[in-house]
Amino acid sequence: MFTPEAVLFVVFAFAIGGVVGSFMNVVVYRLPKRLSLIEPPSHCPHCKHPIRWHDNVPIFGWLLLRGKCRDCGQAISPRYPLVEATVALMFGSLMILEFALQGVNLPRREPIGTLSVASDADWYLIVLYHLTLLCVLFCGALIEFDGNRPPAKMYMGAMLIGLMFPLQWAMLRPMKAWPDEPRLLAGGIDGLFGLAAGGMLGYAAWRIQGTKQAGGLPWGLACAGVFLGWQAALPVGILAAIVGVAIAAVFPRKRSARHIPTSVWLWLLAFLWILSWSPLVRWFELP
Repeated sequence: MFTPEAVLFVVFAFAIGGVVGSFMNVVVYRLPKRLSLIEPPSHCPHCKHPIRWHDNVPIFGWLLLRGKCRDCGQAISPRYPLVEATVALMFGSLMILEFALQGVNLPRREPIGTLSVASDADWYLIVLYHLTLLCVLFCGALIEFDGNRPPAKMYMGAMLIGLMFPLQWAMLRPMKAWPDEPRLLAGGIDGLFGLAAGGMLGYAAWRIQGTKQAGGLPWGLACAGVFLGWQAALPVGILAAIVGVAIAAVFPRKRSARHIPTSVWLWLLAFLWILSWSPLVRWFELP
């Protein structure tokens, strides 16, 4: 139900998503170069002049400046507002489905003790949990799109969150590792099964496609498995690999199409899986 409070949370989520997307642009550029994420502040890539705070408003700053630097007049890539808008869309859509509509997109797990969602705070935690995964996958995809290798520590930090948080809040995992899973292991063993499934599938894809086409795929798939379970890691990983190979085959001479790494499709498919998780579970008859 869309209460006034829920509407405010959704609007706030879009705004915060734009800010996170703006910071992600910095991370994608500086992290592979091992530069500070704080200093120097955001500046024009051409004249190096610091960007004024009112020009640095996500999405709107670029639009108001018509994609040009206020100081030197050189064009600024439209990728910056596109990344900000994409992350804002991720934040807003999950806040609508998983907070305002109370997980209408999620499969329902038997409410045993801490597995039940008891309050708005629980739904909010679920949103943050899934956004952590999507932001890491998107960041890794952009880094790899630029021809760099995503740092393993970025994925390892996310996997630590993905494994530890459900030990306290088991409702973060709507899927059991198997139907007769022991109750005492709920929230922990699911992540380990997902980690194993995603890691092995990612490693297989890495060996088949090679390091250039699937450099960050093993880490990304392992991360997706930790957060979403093996039931999601397997179809998402297989489809991502198939899409990557298919595009390279259909557009053999298109350098831009072949340049899209498999990690981009992994992020997109993981996002779509979360948005339509419940009907997909019924369709595939997953346990």
